[in-house]
Amino acid sequence: MALAIAAQADPGDSLLAVEQSVLGDGASSLWRNQDIGGSDVGGLRVERDRGPRNLGHKLKAGALSLLLPGLGQLSNGDRGKALAFGGAEAAVWLTYGVLDNMASGASDDYREYAGIYAGISGDHTERYWRAAGRFMHSDAYNVSLMMEARAEGLDVSGLIEGDDTWFWRNAEHQSNYQLLRADANRAYDRRDFTVVFAIINRAIAAYDAVRSAGDSRHMIEVAGLGVDLESTRVGGKAGTACVFSMRF
Repeated sequence: MALAIAAQADPGDSLLAVEQSVLGDGASSLWRNQDIGGSDVGGLRVERDRGPRNLGHKLKAGALSLLLPGLGQLSNGDRGKALAFGGAEAAVWLTYGVLDNMASGASDDYREYAGIYAGISGDHTERYWRAAGRFMHSDAYNVSLMMEARAEGLDVSGLIEGDDTWFWRNAEHQSNYQLLRADANRAYDRRDFTVVFAIINRAIAAYDAVRSAGDSRHMIEVAGLGVDLESTRVGGKAGTACVFSMRF
């Protein structure tokens, strides 16, 4: 529902009086007399919600901006906003690519370091690389697995054998390896965080595209009140009404 307060600018016949004289009892469902500033011109109007204007266009614009920020604005004819949202999207994914390259390089660094100072070679799971940072050698890791399996009454699995074994030359090298892994993990975290900005950019672009598509419901909004100017013709006389409305 929308509640609107209208003030008629035409100094002629009272808008309320004319409408009541034309509609009779039917006018009571549209207008209730309201004394505004001591004048008999004005009133309260209760309207049924007519739903959003140009719903199809709004949904299309919102969907386009969700697909690619700026497309909805381009559909609305707003090239400036389209360039702004599109540029922000390009910057986000460019940053993602740069950070991904940095993270990949940092990952290569700790793996090469482990190859030099612990004898590790080949591709391995994340669990393997994490274990290499926790244990000085793979035998210690195997002992840990066996003790854990025995405590839980399970069969031992995942033992490190053959070419997959490692042995750090000293604790300092193992510590350096842990630092290199931490750097790589932080790089991947920074890369993944850029996705959040991509989501935010899409959400704002979609909201803006929907809000800007088609006719605006209000000329301006002040403190939750929509302010519109409406042309009216009552009793053969033209006039302009300033309408303040609130949706509830």
